[in-house]
Parts: sequence; C-alpha cells; structure tokens
Amino acid sequence: MLSHRILQDPRLLSAREKILLNLPFWLAAGLAAVVSVFYNKVFKICEDWALAHASDSIILWTAPFAVIASFLIGYFFSRESIGSGIPQVIATVEASSPSDIKDGLLKRFLGFPMIVAKMVGSCICVLGGGVTGREGPTLQVSAGIFYQFSRFWPKRFSKPQLQAMILAGGAAGLASAFNTPLGGVVFAIEELSKSHISAIRTNVFQSVIIAGILAQLFLGNYLYLGETKFGTFPIEVLLQTILIAAVVGVIGSAFAETLYRVTKWRGQKSFAIKLSVTILCGLLMSATIWALGPATVGAGKSFMSNLLQHPESVASPLTPLARILGNLFTYLGGVIGGVFAPSLASGAALGQFIAQTLGFASVKLMILVGMVAFLTGIARTPFTSFILVLEMSSSHDVILYLMLASVIANVSARVINTKGFYEQAAHDIISSS
Repeated sequence: MLSHRILQDPRLLSAREKILLNLPFWLAAGLAAVVSVFYNKVFKICEDWALAHASDSIILWTAPFAVIASFLIGYFFSRESIGSGIPQVIATVEASSPSDIKDGLLKRFLGFPMIVAKMVGSCICVLGGGVTGREGPTLQVSAGIFYQFSRFWPKRFSKPQLQAMILAGGAAGLASAFNTPLGGVVFAIEELSKSHISAIRTNVFQSVIIAGILAQLFLGNYLYLGETKFGTFPIEVLLQTILIAAVVGVIGSAFAETLYRVTKWRGQKSFAIKLSVTILCGLLMSATIWALGPATVGAGKSFMSNLLQHPESVASPLTPLARILGNLFTYLGGVIGGVFAPSLASGAALGQFIAQTLGFASVKLMILVGMVAFLTGIARTPFTSFILVLEMSSSHDVILYLMLASVIANVSARVINTKGFYEQAAHDIISSS
C-alpha cells in the first residue's frame, strides 16, 4: 500500500514523464556521437592517404575517379545524399512542421540509404583527393539517426516531437563533428531553425551536451585546430581586420553564389548531362592539383592547423586559388560531401596571403579572421562562424576581432547576395518537393 502510494506521488510521476520525454533525445544523441566518431576516424584514414600521395602522380588519376564514383553512389543509391547535408537538414526541419508534415520527404532525406551513402560516398571522394568535408554530412547523418529514433519509438511511450528531434540531431551533429558544443547550439538557432528554437531549446541543449561529451570520451578533449595564443595588438589591427573581413566576405559570397547557380542548373538536367559535368569537374580537379600543387588536396583541417602553427611561412597566391578551385570543382561534380571545412581552409589561405602581401604583423590573427569571413560569406551565419572558429582554436583573447570580422563579412557579402548558400539550396528542396 505504501509502495503504491509512493509510486503514485505526483512529483515522481512528473519526473518519470519528463525522463520518458527526454529519453529518445538522450539515446539518439549517444548513438549519433558513436556514429560520428566512427565516421570521423574512417574519413581521416581516407584523407591521410590522399594527403600522403598529394605530391605523387597517382593522385592525378584517383581524383577524377573519386569525384565520379561519389556522384554515382549518390545518384543510384540515394540522390538525397548528394551535396553538403546542411540544406537537406534545413529543409527537413521545415518539412517536419506539426501543421504540415511531409513524411515522404523526410523518409527520403533522413532514411537509412542516405546515412550509408553519405558516409561511404564522402569517404571515397576524399580518399581519391577530392576537396570535401565531413561536417555537413555529419549533420545530415545525425539528423537521420534522430529521425529514425522518432519513427520507431515505442507507441506506449510519449512520442517525441518530430521537428525537435531533427533540429536537435543537426545541432548534435555539428557539435560532434567539430567538437564545438556551443557552436552546435548557435548554429541550430541561427541557421537550422530561425523560428522554432524557443519551443525546443532544452532538447537541443541536452542533445548537444550528450553528443559532445561522448565524442570527447572517444576522441579526447581535443581542439579541432589546436590551441592558439596571442599577445596584445596595436590599434591598426582593427582596421586590418575590417579590410580582410570585407574582402574575404565578398569572395566567400561570390563562391557560394557560383555553387548555388551551377548546382541549380545542373539539377534540372538529364543524367547524361550531369555525368558529363561530373567527368569534366573531375578532370578540372586533377588539372588543379597538377597546376597548383598538393595544397589543393584534402578537406582542410590539417592545412589550417599547419597554417596556424607556421603563419610566417611564405604565402603564395596559388594556395588560396588551389583551395577555392579544388572545393569548387569537387562540389560542382555532384559529389557527396560538404563545403564547411574546405571553406574555412579557403578563408585561412586568403587571410594569410592578404596579410603577408600588405605587410600586416598579425598574420596568425588574420588567418582566423579569414576563416570567419569566408564561412560567413557562404552561410550568412555570423554568430556561428566566429563561435566555431573561437571554439576550434581556443582563441578567446581575440574574440572581439573575430566578432568584428563576422559582422563586417556579413555586411560586405550583401554586395553579392542577401541570402546564404544553405538557405537558398534548402528553399529549392522544399519548393521541388
């Protein structure tokens, strides 16, 4: 009798109900973290092979085949896996609105075939020398895992809100991909859902925390780019920050607009034309490696780390060109893979080159400024951009410069377009569904 009374205590019942409501988020975040760590390790093995052979002639042959293979895997196994993954997550967040759930779109863009194709296709692409990232794909894979948990959650328990699960999955994916939990939360607010976050913020925070903790448990408490230390700067560094942020922001926006326009045109064509464009892009990718050097190869993480460790190394105009063209030809080839990390690497190369060319003393800072500015120009997410770079490099002593860079880049990027690449691509997905 006493035990029954205790079990029926309103406080105990309320606690039980809250646990059951949050349990699918906790379990999905845990599984997403494990999958992310596995994906991270396999992707790194593939990228390391490509970087080890970046100066060899073999990479000139593997690069076009990698681009073609990645496209074909996506086209025949899961067309929804082609591309970055971030526009797909944004579109599925909108498609999971309680007032208008588009179940068919969700099953295609967050299904098991997409999860497998996303990881396999992106790893093959980077293995052959393609310039693609795993961060955007990790978001879509993580969102897919959360969606599947929601789909198959036992009916006898309270069903988790579908939109909250997908949004939390995307945020957890970014947090585990970059080891930046705060960046995951801010990205969810700023990009994945501009209007729904207030109702589901607790679930997002919990998912990010669990995914982040488990990722650190397996990978260690590492910094994505290593620790970066700075001293004090003279007043002219503010002007230098404004200049580089404005220039790199415009370049990043122009790069994003090119990606968007060409991929939209390509998406309306027949398979024969798409394959022809892929072959052409693969050959151009190989030509870029041959003409501009091994700096072209890889997602960009090791490139950025090396640049920050040796900012005094002589910058060549060919290096930022190699990073930008390598990413451009890889993505336009219709591969499975993202532009997140490659964009940061392009910004880093531009920041170093401009700073050295103009004789700036604080080259290391301008590398970070370039990273923030280029990503802001592409995604039009200034808060996410500076917080990601801040967390990745632990450069808290230059936070004001990074904040200034994100604001200036966001304004200057409007010269090209008022909307970011991910937002435009997501809108097209929703419109065509």
